[in-house]
Amino acid sequence: MTGRCKLCLIGVLLATAALTAQNSPTAPVSELQLESSDAKLVQVFQWAKSQALAYAHDGSDPGGPWYEAALPGRNSFCMRDVAHQTTGAAALGLYSANLNMLGRFAAAVSPTRDWAGYWEIDRFGHPSPADYVSDDDFWYNLPANFDLLDAIVRMWRWTGNDIYLNDPRFRNFYENTAAAYLKAWDLQPDRVLKRSRIMHQRLREGKFVRARGIPSYTEGREDFNVGTDLLAAEYRAFESLRLVALSRHKVNLAAQYGHTADEIAHLIEHEAWSEEEHHYMGFFSQGGRTQGSGDAMVLYFGATSDPIHIRGALTHIESPEYLKNIGIEEESYLPQTFYHYGEKAAAYERMMDVSRPDKDRREYPEVSFAVISALVSGMMGVETIYDPPSGRTLIRSISRLAKTSDTATMKGIRIRQNLVDLKHTGDRESSLTNRSGPPLHWQATFLGKISSLKVNGRPVRTKSASDSVGTPVSWIIVDVPLGATVVVSLP
Repeated sequence: MTGRCKLCLIGVLLATAALTAQNSPTAPVSELQLESSDAKLVQVFQWAKSQALAYAHDGSDPGGPWYEAALPGRNSFCMRDVAHQTTGAAALGLYSANLNMLGRFAAAVSPTRDWAGYWEIDRFGHPSPADYVSDDDFWYNLPANFDLLDAIVRMWRWTGNDIYLNDPRFRNFYENTAAAYLKAWDLQPDRVLKRSRIMHQRLREGKFVRARGIPSYTEGREDFNVGTDLLAAEYRAFESLRLVALSRHKVNLAAQYGHTADEIAHLIEHEAWSEEEHHYMGFFSQGGRTQGSGDAMVLYFGATSDPIHIRGALTHIESPEYLKNIGIEEESYLPQTFYHYGEKAAAYERMMDVSRPDKDRREYPEVSFAVISALVSGMMGVETIYDPPSGRTLIRSISRLAKTSDTATMKGIRIRQNLVDLKHTGDRESSLTNRSGPPLHWQATFLGKISSLKVNGRPVRTKSASDSVGTPVSWIIVDVPLGATVVVSLP
């Protein structure tokens, strides 16, 4: 995976930019802390936190609060990077920066750009001249609208801030991405595989006329008209739109969005999946030929529910052949993805690899934010789940520590209106402390089919199901009042 917002410069420039950011007097602070029996985890966390905050800026710039999400030193933020960095930023408490940046991207979509936004925005709030000349001559990757939409909905769940639903910038972005954007770029399920590669080329010559709507995040090749990552991002966006519609009690609209998501999923499972190679192909040509690998983004966006296909995709992206040919951007997605699918050893190995001191381009901003996300949402299993029937949001956790003898406590996690501490003792016990904010609903989840769990020493019956790869999990839901600590453990 490559990108205009991720041009590879020499390490000296990266290190110099990082050092400059670290010396910034306006860098925000965060209460997030990690304690663990694994000293390497603590070391990785401390580096990632320091590096991520070094790239965060308060609201003193003309463009408002922001963090770097592009090539260091460019003083800008890119759509793909921001969509990926938001969860790590939120856990660090960078709520205002996320809201400002996501809002600026959402507000930028325009019919003059065929409902695309700005690929990259600088600290002044303007489209970056590195990627934009005019509305007829600019760089844009088509998965971005979908990826950004999912990030906005994720931040609504994570923060509990209804501005992500109700602000006109976001409402218009949802509606235009779901309809006008699809139509403009031939991204409807029945048309997307037959679309032209580059559409709406209005100028014969120009700086970015061959990049005005690249149908993938992959930019180093032109022998395809649709990337599987575009389909995966589109699937996830429509699943997120379905959730938003349900939160507004618009059942028919939710069903419509769900139908579109299902149609995209059908394409992924039946057109991108290769029975011969046993993994997802990455690129489609208009003639029907498929090639490359699309596995990482299909898994990252959760765009498959087939356990056999999931296992094949995981096997592919764990292979040495795949790993030796990817860049730092694509690798930064892998720790979180592996954790999500229960591949704890692979997740740990990738996290250690992207954060090692001699890793080429480790200072790229996306890496440190992705490591924070992998630790909080991956290893500690923290995520928010919106439950449409009850209208409430649950904070879910599950231990994915590498060893059953490990312990880890993540303190000062900013989530919704709360500040919480979460401790895992192997996969046997979890405790949650609500340090500030209103009572929260905690779904404490454990691997295995377990009939009951102990809540502060008292047995409580569980609910059980299977996760995406068919592994049984069991859980209880408990309220955690302000100032309280609740301990949930195996019988």
